[in-house]
Amino acid sequence: MKIIFMGTPEFSLHVLKKLIDDGHEIVSIYTKQNQPSGRGRKLAQNPIKNFGINQNIPVIQPANFKSDRDIKNLKSWDAEVAVIAAYGIILPKNILDSFKFGCLNLHPSVLPKYRGPSPVASAIMNNDSETGVSIMLLDEGMDSGPILSQEKTKILPNETTGELTNRLFIQGSILMSNTLNKWINGKITPESQIHQNASFTKLFSKKDGEINWNLSAQTIVSKIRALDPWPGSYTYLDKKLLKIISVSFEKQSNLDIGEIYLDHNINIGTKTGKIIVHKLQLEGRKPLNASDFIRGNSSLNGKILGVR
Repeated sequence: MKIIFMGTPEFSLHVLKKLIDDGHEIVSIYTKQNQPSGRGRKLAQNPIKNFGINQNIPVIQPANFKSDRDIKNLKSWDAEVAVIAAYGIILPKNILDSFKFGCLNLHPSVLPKYRGPSPVASAIMNNDSETGVSIMLLDEGMDSGPILSQEKTKILPNETTGELTNRLFIQGSILMSNTLNKWINGKITPESQIHQNASFTKLFSKKDGEINWNLSAQTIVSKIRALDPWPGSYTYLDKKLLKIISVSFEKQSNLDIGEIYLDHNINIGTKTGKIIVHKLQLEGRKPLNASDFIRGNSSLNGKILGVR
């Protein structure tokens, strides 16, 4: 059976490779257009495109599907199903209706919880103990289509969004391949989502990364994990931007909110408890672990973070 695969970030490669390894025929790959990257802001091919070229699979990169030419080109592949894994482009109804078996999408949450662009970050930020993956049929709504299969998994204590997303897409790649086989052989009945139980996520921006030290230490740690790798977490030290990369926390502290105390660690006071910083990066400098940072900044005791 002919399949069109649609995906863009590196972790979606898990799904594409699993489909190929399991003998599915990928007739073409759709991925987002090349994006500027690095200091020179040169256009860079994403990992999906590189993989497709190396595998001699045609790679198509439309800006959207608003032109008749793009729609005609997609239909020319005579594919019976599309598999989507973090493609990043909304598919209009005339594309959704182009496939005999529809468009199967991997969403990294247990739907209808956490619809939208940031399901993994939201689960970590909310201190959820578990999350999962859903294989669903796309419709015109936001992650609102019927469910074909789901699996849950525990969230590990120190996992970041990047780490958990990668793990979910490995898990999801197996579930997608198995679900696809069952779906095309008529062994799955789609289940409608309970829409009144839906929750929604937002797209995080750079501004969301600024740390509010007037929160509990546990809340701050969860937020730092949730916003790693994007948009990252930061504060200000002597009006210079300070990226906070890796942390842990303790529930007891006698430090003021935002106050720095150096012993063999970098300790920062919060509303309840303290943050222990393990890795950080001062504006214009390279990332350092805590011990190296302390050696070059031994006079920070008593300073307050967050002052611009």
